[in-house]
Amino acid sequence: TIQGYNGIAAVDKEHQIIVEAQAFGAGQEQHTLKPILDGIRKRYRDTGIHQDILDSRVIVTADTGFSSEENNDYLRKEEINAYIPDNKFRSRDKAFAKQKKKYGKRNQHNAKGQKKIIPSSEFHFDAKHKICICPAGKSLWFRGESRKAKGKRTLIFEGNLTDCRSCHLKDQCMRNPSAADTREGHGRQVSITATNGHTATDWMKRRVDSQEGKVIYGHRMSVVEPVFGNTGTNKGLNRFSLRGRDKVQGQWRMFCLIHNIEKLMNYGAIQ
Repeated sequence: TIQGYNGIAAVDKEHQIIVEAQAFGAGQEQHTLKPILDGIRKRYRDTGIHQDILDSRVIVTADTGFSSEENNDYLRKEEINAYIPDNKFRSRDKAFAKQKKKYGKRNQHNAKGQKKIIPSSEFHFDAKHKICICPAGKSLWFRGESRKAKGKRTLIFEGNLTDCRSCHLKDQCMRNPSAADTREGHGRQVSITATNGHTATDWMKRRVDSQEGKVIYGHRMSVVEPVFGNTGTNKGLNRFSLRGRDKVQGQWRMFCLIHNIEKLMNYGAIQ
C-alpha cells in the first residue's frame, strides 16, 4: 500500500492561471472530476466573476483518466460543454492509424507475466449481427451475452475446436495452444462490449471524434502540461512531503499559488 496523493489542477487557457486545485488520495482520477468542477463554480462565484461559469458554455477539456460513463452522464445532464476522450479515441482517428505500427505499444519492453498473444482488437466484430471473424478468417461461434447497465452489453465468442486445432496462428493466438487439442478443450475466446448508441459515453465519443472536437482537444496539452512541468521540473515538486489530505492539499495549493504569482508578476497589468 502506498500512501500517496494526486494533485489535480484546472487551468485557464488564455493565461495559464490555475483556477482550481485539489489533492486526492486515490490512484484513479474519474471521481475527482465533479469536485474540481464544483470548485471552479464556487471560485468564480465567490470572486464575483460569474455566478455559474460552467453554465456560460465555457469549454472544459480533460484527459482520458477522467473518462467514465458516470462522468459523461453528469456532463450531459448538466449541459457542461466538455470534451473528455475515452482511451480508444486515438484508434478511431485516421491520423494515428500507423502510430502503433511505427512506434510500437508503450511500455511493452517492461511487460511481465502472461504470454503476449494476438489481441481481441485484431478480431473483426459485428455487434449488430453477433458475428466475430478471427485474424485467420474463421468465424467464431457466439456463446452468449451479459447485459450491463445503461445500454451496455458484453458479447462472448469462442473459436471452433477444429478451426483452432489446425490453425497456423494457434501459437500466437492462444495462451495455451494445447487447449484446442482435446474434445473437452476450448478454442480462442474473445469478448466485446457493445452499446445501443445512446449512452453518455457514446454522446461524448461523437463530440470528441468530430472535427471541432479534435481541434478543441488538441489544445489541451499546450494549456495544462506546461503548468505541471513548471511545478514538477522548475519548482521541484516531484512528490508530496506531508501526510494527511489537508496538509497535502495545503502544499499542493501553495505551489499552485506560487505559479499564479509568477504569472501575475510576468504578465499581469500594474494598477
